[in-house]
Amino acid sequence: MFSKNKTGQLIYWSLFAIFVAGAILVRMHDFGKYPADINCDESMAAVEAMALVENGTDHYGTPFPVYFEAWGHGQMNVLYSYLLAGFIKLFGVSTFVVRLPMLVFSLIGIAALTWMAWLVFSKEATLFVLAFAAINPWQIITSRWALESNIFPHFLVIGTALLFFAVKKKKLWALCLSFLIFGFSLYGYGVAYSYIAIFMVSVFLLLFFSKTFRLKELLIATLCFFAVSWPIILMMAVNYFKLPTFSIAGITIQFYEKTTRMGDVLFFSDNFWRQLGINFQHLWDRVILQKMDLWWNQIPKTGTYYQISLPFLLIGLIGISRVFNDNRKVKTWNSGAVCIAILMISILTSLINGLIINEVNVARINHIYYPIIFVTAYGIYWVFTWKKLPGFLIPIAYGAYFAFFCYRYFYSEDRTFVNYTFDKGLEKSLQAAFRTPEKICVSMWEYRTDFQITEINTLYLLKLPYRYYSGQMSEEELITSGYIEPYRERFHYFDNLEAAYAEFGKNCTYVINVRERDFFDQTAFQVNSHDFFSVAIPDRGNDRWSGIAGKPRPYQIRNEYGWPTWSAHL
Repeated sequence: MFSKNKTGQLIYWSLFAIFVAGAILVRMHDFGKYPADINCDESMAAVEAMALVENGTDHYGTPFPVYFEAWGHGQMNVLYSYLLAGFIKLFGVSTFVVRLPMLVFSLIGIAALTWMAWLVFSKEATLFVLAFAAINPWQIITSRWALESNIFPHFLVIGTALLFFAVKKKKLWALCLSFLIFGFSLYGYGVAYSYIAIFMVSVFLLLFFSKTFRLKELLIATLCFFAVSWPIILMMAVNYFKLPTFSIAGITIQFYEKTTRMGDVLFFSDNFWRQLGINFQHLWDRVILQKMDLWWNQIPKTGTYYQISLPFLLIGLIGISRVFNDNRKVKTWNSGAVCIAILMISILTSLINGLIINEVNVARINHIYYPIIFVTAYGIYWVFTWKKLPGFLIPIAYGAYFAFFCYRYFYSEDRTFVNYTFDKGLEKSLQAAFRTPEKICVSMWEYRTDFQITEINTLYLLKLPYRYYSGQMSEEELITSGYIEPYRERFHYFDNLEAAYAEFGKNCTYVINVRERDFFDQTAFQVNSHDFFSVAIPDRGNDRWSGIAGKPRPYQIRNEYGWPTWSAHL
């Protein structure tokens, strides 16, 4: 396709650079500002990271847990928050920083996938893998918001790329590093428990029976895996056997009395066969048909890897099967065959996991999309190089689809729907309420029916420090910091506006859904709206100042992490 002379090489590397730049630019466009303002899972990851930085605990006060209690009834994975804690330490707290680790690892994920293609396919095929990954809708959307479970597929593809390299070059250090990454991935998402178990056992047997590595080398790599994964394995054992919480080596292995996570697994369902059928339907709808999922995972009409890609996915599966057969010898396996076998194991394991995990959505089946991108891109390359077809039509078609996706995601009315699910306007409304001296009542609006979601969003968007909301501040600290009252006295969360108003009346500033603004008497409250939210502030007449009892308005000085530390007077 590309000649080996200087002109051909110049064209190849110019295209390579264009695709790399395009991948970065589309993910950086409006980064940190869109989606706006924050998703509750992002808030929780950020609040936990802030608590780790400030106090060495989660926001409940548990020292260095291997799994967050988080929502109480529904726990949360720790890997993203521990990564985020380092970014917060360096750059402070902002939505840009909260999403930055996901952006960084998504770009590393593209690099890892491209490296995998380089190790197995030709340079030309590698270019197609890079290009398709750069414009992939799933990869773009997940790179722009900090759903903690979406770090899992990035770690998985990084580990797989290192595994490919280890197989290709027969390097034990790369094998050990790969197994370390797979061990860390267990902290990324609960679905990893079943996926990694099946995948690692299968890969171990493949590498042994194909004589790629000796048993001694595989056991050393396995020890590396357990060296980092033992705490999360202990946590699973503690909760399965209902053992008490304990600490070891400064970390907490916690038992969770309230959990909804076991109900997400097929084997714990009331009706196994009925649930299996439902799981198959969800897997088919999300992965094959690419039907619309939740707004923060996908937008309509484009799919997770474009609607026109299914034929190329099927062709790609045939293509890599041929590559496998070409590399497979009668008595021995070469590195190409082993790498393709690992890829096939990854796809098969993802499909099995999709049946084991109940009613998968895009996030729950996120580990399948890198293999899909890889195989589909190879299918596109295969068709493109088939001389009987006008291959130039394929990049034109995908270019049009990519432009359509960018328009819908960034500029059409879909942007409004995405922002709605990310509670746009809540931050400005909370900040306006926080500048008043009154108690603050925050509504559990519409689909935010759990007070913990409302509270976690409030803790993050106001950047409230652990010492404040945990009740550890003295009265003197409350005054000097400008917080006025203890957290539990000042902040209240409600799901019934009439009941809240009956309790607090005009002695409270209300943060509400914009649809509730007409509840308030405009002569008694100043009501300001910010996108999907409003803030209703009691009108104190000439005495009203956004401060306390006639004192000057406090101006909060924030420390290196962006948290309030003390107040000066304007």
